[in-house]
Amino acid sequence: MYFFRGRKIALMSVDGKSSITLMKTLQTSTEVFSICPYDVNRFIVGTVGDRRHARVIGLNGQESDILSLTFPDKTYDTGDCRCTYLPSDGVLAVTDCNEHTVQLYQIGPGTSRTVKDDRIQCPGGICGAQGRVFVASWVTKTVVEMTIQGEIVKCHEVGMEGPYTISVTQDGGHMVMAGGVYGVDATIKLFKMENA
Repeated sequence: MYFFRGRKIALMSVDGKSSITLMKTLQTSTEVFSICPYDVNRFIVGTVGDRRHARVIGLNGQESDILSLTFPDKTYDTGDCRCTYLPSDGVLAVTDCNEHTVQLYQIGPGTSRTVKDDRIQCPGGICGAQGRVFVASWVTKTVVEMTIQGEIVKCHEVGMEGPYTISVTQDGGHMVMAGGVYGVDATIKLFKMENA
């Protein structure tokens, strides 16, 4: 488990009794806003105010760039860009809240595809599971489910204002959403996923 704020990442453990223990705090060279596993020793962070929109950080704090990828020449403010990584597919998905898009990067070959659709409006939270990418769409109050090729297969109605953070179990069976408008009516909901 990890928690991040600004230029710090806190690595924590959770035991069987749900007790949380701080293991280590990492200082980062750039501000981060999203985080997801990369492999057993590293994770990928989405950056704020950096032209490298995603970076790799190890459990030892060592930072590196994803050399095969070329990101658009722009920077993001806090909350305007988030990312997730699907290790089994080698796909990094990055949201752009201002452009209402999701960029799908294939790590290795360095190819990318832009997904733009009216159902994706102010994308926020993003996660991946079972070869699918799930994007919280703030304006439409839905979660957009797409393939790693960018084909939208379903929009999940979540019935909450400002769906903001999302997590889907690795088997794709359940989804947890957190939302609320600027701290008002903050809600966490658990959903059982239906087959697309």
